Amino acid sequence: MYKVIFSVNNNEEVWTLPHVPADLEIPSPAQSNETYTGLSRNYRRIGTMELISMSWKGLLPVGRRYAFMPAEASEDGWAYKDFFDRWRDRKVPFRLIILDSGGVARLNIPVTVDDFSVTVRRSGDLNYSVSITEYRFIK
Repeated sequence: MYKVIFSVNNNEEVWTLPHVPADLEIPSPAQSNETYTGLSRNYRRIGTMELISMSWKGLLPVGRRYAFMPAEASEDGWAYKDFFDRWRDRKVPFRLIILDSGGVARLNIPVTVDDFSVTVRRSGDLNYSVSITEYRFIK
């Protein structure tokens, strides 16, 4: 089981998502290569790496704990919504960490959260959808 963790401001606040889809794709960045036509042959220029983008849907429980939830995950689904809204409003990048079942980080990158939406279910739990894009700090 994978764990998806979001943190902000050097771990000032850290949240482990309670549910992610079983088939969560961990993308590799595309590369912007270009081909140029020369007089006698074509040439290829190796380009820069694109930004990684991801999106997925999951469940945020409200007031209950499910067996599939990591121990660190909260059962207050609205607190996740507040977390994302608060830090997005402050224009602070997030850090996304995806750990495999052995605790090995398979992805650890700064990101912007482009969208975080919730829908209230009849049970009171929340369905969420999130879209993120890699963020590169300017050095």
